[in-house]
Amino acid sequence: MMRPLLERLEARGSAGRPVTVALAGAGRFGTSIAAQIAQMDGLRLAAVADPNAENGAEALRAAGWADEQLRRCESAVAAQAAVESGEAALAPDAEALASAPIEVFVDATGIPDVAARNAWAALHAGRHVVMVTVEADMSCGWALAREARRQGVVYTLAAGDQPIAIMELFDWAVALGLDPVAVGRGTRLYPHDRHGDADKALARLGYDAETADRLRLNAQMYNSFRDGTKSQIEMCAVSNMTGLPPDRRGMHEPSAGLNELPNLFAPRDAGGLLHGTGVVDLANAVAPDGASEMPEHIATGVWAVVTCDDDRVLEDLRIHGTRVSRDGRRTLLFREYHLCGVETPLSIAQAALLGATSGAPRETPTSEVLAFAKRDLRPGDTLDGSGGRLVYGLIDRAEAVSADGVLPLGLTYGAAVREPVAADQPIPLDAVSVVQDSFVARLREEAGA
Repeated sequence: MMRPLLERLEARGSAGRPVTVALAGAGRFGTSIAAQIAQMDGLRLAAVADPNAENGAEALRAAGWADEQLRRCESAVAAQAAVESGEAALAPDAEALASAPIEVFVDATGIPDVAARNAWAALHAGRHVVMVTVEADMSCGWALAREARRQGVVYTLAAGDQPIAIMELFDWAVALGLDPVAVGRGTRLYPHDRHGDADKALARLGYDAETADRLRLNAQMYNSFRDGTKSQIEMCAVSNMTGLPPDRRGMHEPSAGLNELPNLFAPRDAGGLLHGTGVVDLANAVAPDGASEMPEHIATGVWAVVTCDDDRVLEDLRIHGTRVSRDGRRTLLFREYHLCGVETPLSIAQAALLGATSGAPRETPTSEVLAFAKRDLRPGDTLDGSGGRLVYGLIDRAEAVSADGVLPLGLTYGAAVREPVAADQPIPLDAVSVVQDSFVARLREEAGA
């Protein structure tokens, strides 16, 4: 797919008709996307929406715009005029970009309800949508993807982040007729991380105050990395794209280096962890002692354990250098890195020029992320969502929401606690009041979730 994509990008660049892109959310991820767009023929970041005007301006500068080319736009009329006149529109929110001539809308706000609203509006405006906010995708991505198909446009997750990096391994393997045993990403989860607060997350990840400010890091988002919720969310997105469920609630997440993966992610009768094959899971870089790290871990990478019925194919995979299980029945595909923001423009280009997704949810969700209490919850508490002080998330099959009556993580933002919930227990649906005007809740209800 890369050659035809490159040819189309070059053609749009040569013709002076670059694909016009709007970005909502100019934090670290969004600004990385902007900077990468500036390196490419055939794409142009024409507008940025962010309530922090300086963040938005910085993203536009990263995309190659000079300060005198930036126009502050408080209305849709002003933003449309700016883009049509060859200037860059800088808006406080995505609504102000409603009528600007934009082909692809990218949401990197990190706020599920805002992202869902932004995506829905963009789809109805005939724009392709690249969803960076995986928290929105795991909450209602299937409804957004369904609406994109109705509107004749593309809804896709973003290349460069782990879910699509995993999908690239999965699609490659399935296209060749290989059978996925398990697919996943690496993590770095220490014993006490699950209950961590956002105010300490950046320091625990090694960022000093000056670096965190310069990189414009979102402490709550980074806390979701540290407390393990983000990896649960991302694997839910992968599950809903591939149809592969978790083997158990929260997945196994064993401490593992590369050589152990094809042995651990195997059926139990073959000495592995799995009750069933064809699942999503995680590989923890932290050793069982809870302090050191595993040799040859894959903390920032992605992986897939695959198999095949044909012994000749398995032999070829081994001969050509893949890591193979001790019984010779499974082989490991992996990539030791993922390039957040850097690769995302490929999803933008694929949507606009090929009408193709990098990966999108299926019609109905395979999995959900369930909300668990980080500490004892009391009536009057207000839940603060992924990475906050009160909630963490664990993946499970989608039917667990109704069967067990558990609150989906995507509905925890601003929800009011009505009944006590003990620490580390799933939060019952009837123990909280969800925000009344939640757009995520509306889409879930209309989609029958």
